[in-house]
This record gives sequence, C-alpha cells and structure tokens, in this order.
Amino acid sequence: MDAKQRLVSRVWRSDVYYQMAKKGSLDLDHPGMVILRELSQNSERILDLGCGEGSRLNALIKGKSKGTGVDISKTAIDLAKKTYPKLNFVKSDLEKIPLNDKEFDLIYSAYVLEHLSNPVKVLSEAVRLLSKNGFMVLIAPNYGAPNRCSPPFKGSRVKKLIFGFLNDFLHFSDDIRNWNKVESLIDRYFIDSDTTIEPYIRSLMNFLIKKGFTIKTFTSCWSEELSNAKLHQVVFKFLGQLGLFPFSMWGPHLVVVAKRI
Repeated sequence: MDAKQRLVSRVWRSDVYYQMAKKGSLDLDHPGMVILRELSQNSERILDLGCGEGSRLNALIKGKSKGTGVDISKTAIDLAKKTYPKLNFVKSDLEKIPLNDKEFDLIYSAYVLEHLSNPVKVLSEAVRLLSKNGFMVLIAPNYGAPNRCSPPFKGSRVKKLIFGFLNDFLHFSDDIRNWNKVESLIDRYFIDSDTTIEPYIRSLMNFLIKKGFTIKTFTSCWSEELSNAKLHQVVFKFLGQLGLFPFSMWGPHLVVVAKRI
C-alpha cells in the first residue's frame, strides 16, 4: 500500500477530519480567499480540486455559478453531496479526473498541493480542464521555502535554509518534481501531519509559466506569519515585506493567480 492509499484508508475516511477542515474552509479573510472570492463573482464554471466536504465551494459560488468539486475521499464526497445537494461533486483521484477538456473558467485548489503524490500530474489535469483565458488559483502552505518546513519534515533546517537560499539565486533546482517529499504522520493526526510534499511558490510559478500561463498576482502571505515567530523569521518578514528577493518568496503560505493564454 503506497502513501496515498494509506492516507485514503486511514486518514481521509474520517468525518472528524473533514469537520476540522471545514473550519479552515470558512476562513474567507485569508488573502488567497479574498482573491478567490473576487474572481468567482465573474466565473460561470468553477472547479474545486480537493474540495473536501464542499463548504469552501459553497461559500464561493453563493448559488450564482456552476460549481463542481472533486475529491479522492468517498467520505468527503458523501458529506458534500448530503450537505450541498445543488452542487456537483465527483469522487476521483486528482491525477485523472473524468471531466471534459476546457470545461471550466476558474479552477482552484486550497490546501491540497501539500497532500499530493504527483503534483505534475494533478496540475497538468487542471491545465487540461481550464478554458482559454481561464484563471487558476493555488493556495497552500509554503513549506518548500528555505525557511519553512512541514510537520513531518525530518531533515536539517539549517541545511535547508542554506541550500534553498543558494538555489533561489542559482536556479539549479526549479522543477516542482523536485519538491521535497516527506512521510506523513498518519498514526497521530494534527494539522498537516498528513503532508506528503513541500510546495514552494517560486518553482510553482515557473511551472505555470512553462505551461503557457501569465502570473497575474502572487504572494507568500507574510501578513499571515505567526505572532510568536522567532527572531530570524521576524527579520525575513521585514525584508520580505519590503519586496526584497528572495525573502518576498519566503512567507508562510503561497497564493498564485495565473491566467491561461
């Protein structure tokens, strides 16, 4: 049984898991959600990749748009269908979604990238499903930043910081296929203990540009830094909020808005 199957069978089958996730889904004040709400007002066909129990999609469309949610978890999809029967929900692995090419004008994922096994396949599927001039919005923890790490990370933080800092300038590892993989802590669940991979905003944008997208806006959400951050993070935040590279890429979350051209 691979990592994805273990998560599906042992973590993503719990009602409690999705009730906890629902609280985050309804945080509409997050910078990424503010942007997503604005875009959704002018979108007719919206797709939520990794929709969970559907509350985020429901909050965004407000009955005005055609909304579809996709999730690998039967538990999540059953909850979504029961709670929001007017929306369309599909149980599917995000790597191969049974929907038509160019069917949507807004596709988003919120806090899903960090749980993927193969982000290239998932994002390539999203590209296939997105119409010309459509928007893609990606929101996730910025765990791949040199100064960040996910809960299951077991390596050296100092080495990650040094290597990541050098990589930001030398660009010798810009491919999302090189995002650091971690082993989920599925036996003791807490927030993001089920992380499988560490996304990074800079390499994510490079991937989208190569796929024919224009980056309309992005932020690493330094405004969301914890109030009790350590001194070095306070310094990085100050430099990042000044817009200095690479610190502008090192905030706690990633939000990328890209337009297909």
